[in-house]
Amino acid sequence: MGPSDRMLLVEITERLKRLGDAVDGVRETQAGIERRLDAIEAEAKANRKALKTSARTTYAQFEDLMALYRLTGPAGPLPRMRDWAAGPELTRYLAEEVAARGGARVLECGSGTSTVVLALVARSLGAGQVTALEHDPHYAAQTRAELEARNLGGWGKVVDAPLTDVDLGGERWRWYDPGLLPHNEIDILLVDGPPGPTGPQARYPALPVLAERLAKDALVVLDDADRPDERAIAARWTDAYPDLVPEHLPHDRGTLLLRRTAP
Repeated sequence: MGPSDRMLLVEITERLKRLGDAVDGVRETQAGIERRLDAIEAEAKANRKALKTSARTTYAQFEDLMALYRLTGPAGPLPRMRDWAAGPELTRYLAEEVAARGGARVLECGSGTSTVVLALVARSLGAGQVTALEHDPHYAAQTRAELEARNLGGWGKVVDAPLTDVDLGGERWRWYDPGLLPHNEIDILLVDGPPGPTGPQARYPALPVLAERLAKDALVVLDDADRPDERAIAARWTDAYPDLVPEHLPHDRGTLLLRRTAP
C-alpha cells in the first residue's frame, strides 16, 4: 500500500468516526426527546388526575352546602367554612346526625361555623341546643355575634372558658376551665379545640374530663384526625375507652368518630 492509499484510508477512517459520532449524537438527542415527551405525558396525566379530583371535591362540597341549606331552613347565608372553620363535609355530617336524633345536646370544644349551623338545625327542629367552649375572647365574640345576627340565642351559646391547668392521672394539661362546663348530659361531643399551639395533644383532655357526662348513645367527634397529634390522641382514647367504637371518615382533614351504642 502506497503513501497515497494510506492517507486515503486514514481520511476514510476519520470520516467514518465523525459519522459514527454524528449518529450517536442523533440517538442521544432522540433519547432525550423521548424522555422529555414521557415527562410531559406523565405531567399531563397527573394534571388531569388532579383536575378530576378537584372537580369531584368541589362538587361534593357544593352538595354538602346545598344539604346544609335544606337542613337549616331559610336563614340567609351560612358562615364561612374554610380556613380554620369546620369544612362543609363535617358540618353536614354533624347537622344530619342532629336531625336524625330529632335534636341533640351538643357540646363543642372550640366555637365557630359549626356552632351557628347546629344552632340553626336545632331551631329548625324545635329541639336541642349547642354549647361551645371558647378560650379566645376574639373568636368567642365573633361566634356570639353570628348567633345573635340570626336570633339564635335560645339555640346556641358560647361559654368564655379560659385555659387552665387540669390534672389527669398525674399529668398536667392546659384545657378549658372545668368549673365552667355545663352539667347536662352530652349527646354529641365535638372536639375541635383547643388549637395545637396551646400544647402537645392539646385536645386529649376532652374525653377524660367529659366521659361521665356522655349520654348512653353519645357520639364523640374529633376534627383534624389525620394530623399526628390527633392520631396520637385517638390511639389513647380508643385504648382507654373500649366501649366507644371508632370510625374514620375521609374528610378533608380527617374525622374520627367514637360512638357509644346504647345497650
